[in-house]
Amino acid sequence: MGMTSGAGRRSGYLWRRIASLPVVLAILVPAGCSVVERPASHRLREGIARIRAAGEPLTFEELRAGQSAGEGVDAASDYRAAATLLADLDSGPLFDLVKAYRAATRTCPPVPPSTEVRERALRMLAESQPALDLIDRAARDEACHYALNLETGDFPPFHLFRTAGGLLSLRTLEFAFAGAVDRAAASLISELRMLRVFETEPVLIAYLVRLAAWERASADLPAVLGAETLSEASLGDLDEALRRAEAPYLLKRTIEGERVWEMNQLAASLGPDWPDGELQSASAKRRPFWERRRLLRQASDYVAVTAAMTHAAGEPWPQVFGAMPAAFRIPKMFSPDMSADLASSLPMERAGQALAATRAGRVAIAVERHRRRQGKLPADPFTGHDLLYQRADDRFVVSSVGPVRAADARAVDERGRPQGISVCLLRPGR
Repeated sequence: MGMTSGAGRRSGYLWRRIASLPVVLAILVPAGCSVVERPASHRLREGIARIRAAGEPLTFEELRAGQSAGEGVDAASDYRAAATLLADLDSGPLFDLVKAYRAATRTCPPVPPSTEVRERALRMLAESQPALDLIDRAARDEACHYALNLETGDFPPFHLFRTAGGLLSLRTLEFAFAGAVDRAAASLISELRMLRVFETEPVLIAYLVRLAAWERASADLPAVLGAETLSEASLGDLDEALRRAEAPYLLKRTIEGERVWEMNQLAASLGPDWPDGELQSASAKRRPFWERRRLLRQASDYVAVTAAMTHAAGEPWPQVFGAMPAAFRIPKMFSPDMSADLASSLPMERAGQALAATRAGRVAIAVERHRRRQGKLPADPFTGHDLLYQRADDRFVVSSVGPVRAADARAVDERGRPQGISVCLLRPGR
């Protein structure tokens, strides 16, 4: 009887231990996960602190600081109204016409499109005149604050601005073929000024749309510069519009804007587990413990890789070409396909080509101004061909090949006699 009673007690104790196991696991497993989560959470907190110490934005409010329209007329309302007017325009025939006009500019001298093509183009431009008038008026406004709704991901109808850009290209090329060169220049300036729509709150999609519009405007530039003589006023206005189109800090701001948007999404996903009170979402619920470690690791990896990208984007050209690929050490949170998309989503080559075309246009304007003053283009008296040009870190040299026909750019020959000019840049620029 005593043995039976002892066995019963032992059996009851065992069953009580087994019954309590889920409770113990419920306590120990989250505690263990919490210990594992700490390194990722600590690394994420350090990454956020470095961003804040660098003075880079972490919130939408910080991203928008200093970017408001301020006093005066804001062009954004006219751009919005123009996009609304173009909602029903079929862009297929439009871009077929642009393609035909572009093909006509590839010969030297250009051969105008057929009469039938030009008549169709003129009809389309006439029908779209109200929208074009609004875009031209917006181009003359100094300020443009085209706010996006980054918090909700509610972006503007980018395809309508692509249509607007196509219309501006078509008009620019038609003016150039018609000999209305100053009007062609003004139309191209409207193209370049519309780039501001995508600069106020930059994120990746807006940057890529802007890049496509910039490339389109660059493609129209040769037709304008190669048309009949532009007025001095048009040359000056076009040079200024090209200068503004460079937007040297936009790439860095784009990555910062994309990071702000993504970090707010990550903070909302992690809720109370996000290790920074400023970005925490009060309404978000705590994620299950088996997801928290992964999410924290992904967030800290994202902060690390975008920090490298932001630094690379802040480098001057051409150093950015070498710095950016090194920054694309895509963390394991991304699939191989997504890694490839990210590596090509900031196409440095395309940005460099658009920038090169813009700067080449400005040099062409400077050469044309010299030609008008001197009546001819500058040439090397020893060859009759172009003078040599070479740029170093702190100077540039323009020189002749000289009597010895040296192919390198030197301001003086072996005896110290001048054969060009070497200019020291006290404040080296791009």
